[in-house]
Amino acid sequence: MFKFWRFTPVAIVLALAIGSFAISYAQESAPKVQLPADTQALIRFNFRAMIDSPLAKKMGIEKASEVIKSVPGGEILAEMGFDPLKDIDSITIAAPGGGDMEKGLIIVAGKFKAEKLVAKANEEAKNNKDKVKTHKAGDKTIFEVIIPEQQVPMFMMIASNSTILASTQKDYLEKALANAGSKLANKDFSSLVEKLDPNLAISMVAVSSAFPSKAIPEPAKAIIEGIDSIGGGIGVDKDVTLSVNVFTKDEDSAKKLKETMDQGMAQALGFLGLMAAQQKELTPVLEFVKSMKTSSKAKMMSLEGKLPGKMIEDAILGSK
Repeated sequence: MFKFWRFTPVAIVLALAIGSFAISYAQESAPKVQLPADTQALIRFNFRAMIDSPLAKKMGIEKASEVIKSVPGGEILAEMGFDPLKDIDSITIAAPGGGDMEKGLIIVAGKFKAEKLVAKANEEAKNNKDKVKTHKAGDKTIFEVIIPEQQVPMFMMIASNSTILASTQKDYLEKALANAGSKLANKDFSSLVEKLDPNLAISMVAVSSAFPSKAIPEPAKAIIEGIDSIGGGIGVDKDVTLSVNVFTKDEDSAKKLKETMDQGMAQALGFLGLMAAQQKELTPVLEFVKSMKTSSKAKMMSLEGKLPGKMIEDAILGSK
């Protein structure tokens, strides 16, 4: 799970930049693609909540479109009429976890000009066969994109005019599309997903069975094994807020987790304090960590924090 998640941000950015999408075109009437039935953990980046927030607008987020056009590959996006700031609504990274660390699905939701994307993908496959390969999946085409400096390729397709799918496993991508509409197998996870605030800029949820036990360092194993589930995220409005709840197997596990978190944040503050003294742009990060407070009640440990938008504005735009 974690290996997959570490790989995906790089793959998404590069794939969008070069226009080499792994694409299979479907009409808008195609079935809505949902989370794979075996999903047990997810992170969702709600770009609309971020970009449309008062804080982003105050900082001139609309100017970012011009910046994107000037970066390598930006002219290709412009040529296809694709503006990431306007056309991407959210990116969800879902994974089954446990022993399936390499599996996972990226769901990019938004508004896409499928015909232009398909044309560009086919052009890349024809002119750069060493970087883009095609595979047939029934009446659909999956494009295999070779990402520089990555050990595994990315397989992509468009499930509809509003959804792009990607995975490092071609079989998993095909299975996810075939099982679209299936209910989530883990009822606890399904319940947590339903309770997530749709307005959060970044949301996350996971159940304990998603954690790769073999990859957890021994000192942290006892703490992790005491966790049942995690849910919460980061909100962006005029300020940035953090709210995460960790549900544990018993009260003692919640107290131990709180102690561990407090120790970790104390160490992080010391490190960030030294870094911020040399790099002033890290001050908001330091203040955000300073604002974080933990609490435990019954079988739940909570972590909350808040960073005033004014502090972010001053750090990036300069104080007036």
